[in-house]
Amino acid sequence: MMHNEVTVFVDRDGTLNQDPGYLSTPDGLVLYPGVVESVARLKRAGCSVVLVTNQSGIGRGYFTRANLQAIHDKLENILAQGGGGLDGIFFCPHLPDDGCDCRKPKAGLIRQAVETLSVSTVHSYMVGDKRSDMELAGTVGAIGVLVTTSPVSQEAIHAQMRGELHIESVTSTFSEAVEWILQDISKVQ
Repeated sequence: MMHNEVTVFVDRDGTLNQDPGYLSTPDGLVLYPGVVESVARLKRAGCSVVLVTNQSGIGRGYFTRANLQAIHDKLENILAQGGGGLDGIFFCPHLPDDGCDCRKPKAGLIRQAVETLSVSTVHSYMVGDKRSDMELAGTVGAIGVLVTTSPVSQEAIHAQMRGELHIESVTSTFSEAVEWILQDISKVQ
């Protein structure tokens, strides 16, 4: 299997960066240790790396699309300086009750990525810190990799223990998640 057939979908807040609750300015973007190097490792391995993130702060009026773009510009610059980068960024600006099809765990953001970037979900991973990320993995047939970087991660672990959710791997950091993914990819070849 060519690595460029592998897509790694990644959540943002609580997965790549500290989650202050509605990150609204680029100055508030604090990446976890090892994130830059780990994204670069995925890119060197030929994987597509696609950010999929719920950003209801837009719908709530906490920040604008321009604020979000500035945050993502900073994120991309940091990743590029470290030899990595994102193949695409897809976000849901809606409130939980808006009934959209893009708010995780619904599959709209993944569908947008597939249509826009021509990436595949046939051999893909979804890395995130929340139950909704792992539910999304199940919905699109991706391999769910939970990072336990935030308190809400425990909800996903408990759901798995009750048999309500399937998580392929539980790691404590994004770096560990990437290490696991690269080992998993090597088994398939």
